[in-house]
Amino acid sequence: MDQYRKQNYVYRPAPKRAARPRGPEEERERYYALIRHRIDPERLHRLSWVNIAVLCGALLAFFLGSLLGPKPERSAVEKRDLARFPAFSAEALRSGTFTRDIETWYADTFPFRDGFVGLSAVVDEAHGVRVDDVRIVAPSGGEAQDLPDASNQPPAAPQEPQPAPAGPGDSSSAPETQSDASSAPETPPAVDDGAAPGAITGGTFVYRGMAMSLYGGDPASGKWYAQVLNSYHEELPDVQIYNMIIPTAIEFYVPDKYRDLTQSQKAMIDLVYGTLDPSIKKVDAYSELAAHTDEYIYFRTDHHWTGLGAYYAYRAFCGEAGLTPKELSDFETRRLDDFIGTMYSQTQDTTLLKNPDYVDYYLFKQPYEAQRFLVDAPYSGVDSTLWGEYAQSPNSYSVFLHGDFPLVQVKTGIGNGRRILVVKESFGNAFAPFLINHYDEVYIVDQRYFQLPLVDFIREHGINELVFANNSFAVCTPYHIRCIDNMRHQVFVPRALQADVPKAGEPEESGEDAREQEEQEPPDEGDRPRRLRPRGG
Repeated sequence: MDQYRKQNYVYRPAPKRAARPRGPEEERERYYALIRHRIDPERLHRLSWVNIAVLCGALLAFFLGSLLGPKPERSAVEKRDLARFPAFSAEALRSGTFTRDIETWYADTFPFRDGFVGLSAVVDEAHGVRVDDVRIVAPSGGEAQDLPDASNQPPAAPQEPQPAPAGPGDSSSAPETQSDASSAPETPPAVDDGAAPGAITGGTFVYRGMAMSLYGGDPASGKWYAQVLNSYHEELPDVQIYNMIIPTAIEFYVPDKYRDLTQSQKAMIDLVYGTLDPSIKKVDAYSELAAHTDEYIYFRTDHHWTGLGAYYAYRAFCGEAGLTPKELSDFETRRLDDFIGTMYSQTQDTTLLKNPDYVDYYLFKQPYEAQRFLVDAPYSGVDSTLWGEYAQSPNSYSVFLHGDFPLVQVKTGIGNGRRILVVKESFGNAFAPFLINHYDEVYIVDQRYFQLPLVDFIREHGINELVFANNSFAVCTPYHIRCIDNMRHQVFVPRALQADVPKAGEPEESGEDAREQEEQEPPDEGDRPRRLRPRGG
């Protein structure tokens, strides 16, 4: 029987029992057991310390590099001066301002800060959807940011008289000529529109790749501006005075459904012109520009007008001055491409970055000799041209007159005896050069930086025509109005000495709804732009 069983035995394996499912903790323990089985614990311990050392070393190197490395002084993206390392004092340390200023300085000079700012703008835009391709950028905190230091501004109130230093070898206020110009930096001085420090801004309106400043002019300030110009007429009765108010892009390009967001610049211009003395001629640049809104008369990414827009204003001026304007075909047109201006710097709107501007400027056949005068050097001119052809973005607008200077003097040799002085902010930079085609002498004064008494200057140079060219924001900005008013009889005091000069305690008005742009200091004596040979005459 046993043998039979052995011969006919068929092996049948016992059925397997179902494996008991492992819980998460058991699976994790099994995984770590395999790791411990394959890796030497001592080697793993050493690698852990190496990882810690590498990470700490990288963080330390980054910290030391950001702390001790070269610090930029200006942000190209935001177009503003960055914070400087604060000066130490026991009082600042006690009050806590020293440590707060260090924190601000470090935040402003953090490595790759401009790149992070741009990335932040992209992320912010991804948060929402634009309606009608419209974006409204409100001013941060309701006030304009990055205000210039008060010491870099023209005086806000008349100063105590002090004797003005005479020019080299001359006791008069007539400027002398300095024929040698030192070497120049590669970039021209930045240009701003010079709105009022501390002014409440109306925000920025971005529509289909074009950014525009919302307007909120104050009628009282407009009347004040007109009264200041009337004062010039009273003191200079033999000088023909013109006033040209330049509208900005928002007046023509805001969609009708958003028109209520901005006030009428035409109404403000009419108010100012109606307040002016009848003997002051009113240049109607508004109508000339309104007739050409389908052309490239304003930048998309910058708050200024273009050279073409300035040309149409020049035509309007010629109509009031009894001149025959030149045709554009009489000029040689040159262009600077890839211009990204101030409106992108303020909004960081990526639609502006995708639609860069270009700057057209015009070279004239009329020969001329030009000099520009620097801050604190009103008696020594530097040989110059009217165009800074080396200008690059974001300062491409500085191609006009090389930027903002206290005074530019141009002599043409036309011989008709007509001499004109232009009082302007940066909008006038693109307009003033056209006048050399008609005048024997052209004087271009920046109301923010000119340091001599303007009435005496006009009399001494035999100037017989005076034009005020300001954009509609500047006309309603107390800072600009004070600058124009104070220029009449101001006394030249070098800026290094102004801190010791007592000033009238007039408070700065900050409630005007005007557009703030960065107040950029013109270059100092040691920062003269390169000397260029006039081209095209």
